[in-house]
Amino acid sequence: MEKKVLVTQNVEQKGFMKMNQKWRGKVAKGMVAMQAFAGSYLLMTSNVYAAGSNTSSIDSFITFICDWVMKIGGVVAMIGGIMFALGWQREDAEGKSRGLMTVMAGFMLIAIAQAPSIFGL
Repeated sequence: MEKKVLVTQNVEQKGFMKMNQKWRGKVAKGMVAMQAFAGSYLLMTSNVYAAGSNTSSIDSFITFICDWVMKIGGVVAMIGGIMFALGWQREDAEGKSRGLMTVMAGFMLIAIAQAPSIFGL
């Protein structure tokens, strides 16, 4: 004897399956828009004001570190320039590219060290 397996669906699933393709697309787009709105609502930030916060000790430390990072970046850029010149003299393509990459790394360090002045620290 074979047992019959009954396939059951609740009423909501049957109704959704009967929807035509056009309405399914609209419902799907609406759900995506609603989820995007909910996600953006969760990511909203609020302004927090710290009145009278004493950050002078950390500000002096950040200034000290940024000064040294700027100096190190200048040295790295200068070494990269020397590497580029030596690669040019030897007609070495890899030496030239390494030199230019080192120059760019030095200038990136200098730019990073300038970031606190951009943000007013």
